[in-house]
Amino acid sequence: MKTIDSQKIECDLQLELAQIQAESIGWIPLEEGAYLHVGSDESVIQVVGIAKAEMAGSNVLWLL
Repeated sequence: MKTIDSQKIECDLQLELAQIQAESIGWIPLEEGAYLHVGSDESVIQVVGIAKAEMAGSNVLWLL
């Protein structure tokens, strides 16, 4: 059985890995928990909770 501390550590680790991955593929960190990906010249920005590879051609604001 996992303790609350180990669950928090695991959650923090997963969040940090997601942030590193986002930055490594060109997502721009705006502030803690917010990333921007500029994939087109369109004036529309999608706001999402999960970043996916198929969003590469879109302008996306990812909020963690």
